[in-house]
Amino acid sequence: MDRLKELGTWVVLVIAFAIFSNLIMYLFLDGKEAGMKIYNMTHKDEIVNQTK
Repeated sequence: MDRLKELGTWVVLVIAFAIFSNLIMYLFLDGKEAGMKIYNMTHKDEIVNQTK
């Protein structure tokens, strides 16, 4: 039972951290700007093709 409580605590902490980090990102960065930065990091090959 203690292991289940510890697992539940970790799951709650991870979810809370994800919500907190998203909230901070959208408060301090414009949502579109933050989304484009993430998109640019993950789709570099498409951006290179567009600039040619």
